[in-house]
Amino acid sequence: MNDIVSLDAARRDRQKRPAGASGSGAGSGAGHPAFGRSGGSGSGGSAPSRSGASQPSRAASSAFDGDDDEFDDEPQLSDEERLARVSDTVVRALGRRQLSAGETQALLEAQGASSEEAEELVARYEELGYLNDAALAEALVERMSERDHKSRGAISRELSARKIPSELVTAALEGLDDDHEFSLALDAATKRVSQLSAYDDTTVERRLMGFLTRRGFNSTIVREATRRAMSTRKRFGGPRFR
Repeated sequence: MNDIVSLDAARRDRQKRPAGASGSGAGSGAGHPAFGRSGGSGSGGSAPSRSGASQPSRAASSAFDGDDDEFDDEPQLSDEERLARVSDTVVRALGRRQLSAGETQALLEAQGASSEEAEELVARYEELGYLNDAALAEALVERMSERDHKSRGAISRELSARKIPSELVTAALEGLDDDHEFSLALDAATKRVSQLSAYDDTTVERRLMGFLTRRGFNSTIVREATRRAMSTRKRFGGPRFR
């Protein structure tokens, strides 16, 4: 039972104890399992008490006896049961979202597993196919490059933040060469420029360069992709806004 419950039991005992009975109450608390000790005058209320203090002792003992029922309602888990409960929680999380081995280890430890227990479970999950960092890295690279139009640098940082080993990140990024990188940047810039038709050229150019820079493309690619995207810009009559 945790310390919060132990403190609550002690508070209830002090509230029920009549005035002048502080000595016998302390003895009862010392023998309660919530405090991690056994024996003492509070065990079953069997220890002799001073004359005139028998009624307070019975009241204190009765208060703890009532709490024993509360503790009995919550059986203690064995290490195996505790770890099985932690594992069930994490396996459900893996069913909702693909995690890296590093993320899974951190989640296991956050749920109460020791580092050694977490390492063993991660190895078991890898054997069962629940975890595959190489496949996860490849899937993330494809999604972030093709759908999100992010550069190699931006993708690399995100994969590292997902606790994927650096060698797997490097291998997954090998397919993104300079030509592919420029193609991603140009495609993103062309789509973006079509959304800025209400602005003047200077504003559109500034916004395009910021847009590509935030996605991690280097300055050479940013300038060339912006130049080409601007050449496709459609100009309409009417006011222009900075």
